[in-house]
Amino acid sequence: MAHSLTSSFHSTSFFFFPPSSFNTPKLLLPTMSSNSQPLHLKFSHTNRTRTTTTTNNNRLKIRASSSSDDPSPSTSSGTNLILFSSAAITVSLALANRVLYKLALVPMKDYPFFLAQFTTFGYVVVYFSMLYIRYRAGIVSDEMLAIPKLRFVAIGFLEALGVATGMFAAAVLPGPVIPVLSQTFLVWQLMISILLLGRRYSINQLVGCLLVATGVVVAITSGSNTGQVLSEVEFFWPALMIVSSAFQAAASVIKESVFIDSAIRLKQKSLDIFVVNSFGSGFQAVMALPGFPCFT
Repeated sequence: MAHSLTSSFHSTSFFFFPPSSFNTPKLLLPTMSSNSQPLHLKFSHTNRTRTTTTTNNNRLKIRASSSSDDPSPSTSSGTNLILFSSAAITVSLALANRVLYKLALVPMKDYPFFLAQFTTFGYVVVYFSMLYIRYRAGIVSDEMLAIPKLRFVAIGFLEALGVATGMFAAAVLPGPVIPVLSQTFLVWQLMISILLLGRRYSINQLVGCLLVATGVVVAITSGSNTGQVLSEVEFFWPALMIVSSAFQAAASVIKESVFIDSAIRLKQKSLDIFVVNSFGSGFQAVMALPGFPCFT
């Protein structure tokens, strides 16, 4: 009996550690006999190596994606160049529009209403052509075309009055005075937007409009002096140009209200600008037709 216990003890014996040895991580395994196979611990080492490699790969992937998201200097410079070129083209076209506006009135001084109507129908053709192209391309939807047209009637009426009165005044006024008097558009737009849209403006914006109005008043009152640009022009024609800017400013404010209301109607979708300009110009041409036989 004692011999069997002794032999079994020698065949599979255990190492016993004191309690203090449990403070450090040690693996307690039985000592295998000579017939047993050794236990290899490469599996845990392989997992640790794979985990480290995966972590490093993830770090490399994160760094690569973050570096690709950063805009390069060439991209930002290209964007700035496009913006600068667009602004320069816009200013050039606006200046050319003003110059050609006055040059067209020189040979047709006695037919300003006809020139106004010709310009209006030109806008109608261009705007509706662009509207058709954008509708076929899917940019303009049926919901955009189905918005109420009552405000477009008001826009067309005001723009017809603005273009007609502006043409009559520009046919008499000197060329350099027309851009100065047209700056009253900003003043009218500020006041009408406060009344119709309930807008509130800062002190800086109000002071800027006051400076514009002061400059216009100085330009008009200087006509009483000999040698000034308005010395030979009656006061009625500068006033008519200012009234023409008021009509156009009111039309622009109503256009802004159309965009605001359409955002709610179209569920926060932006209304295409060619829808507004096309129908506005269309009703402008219709409103001006009754006066065409009287002024031509």
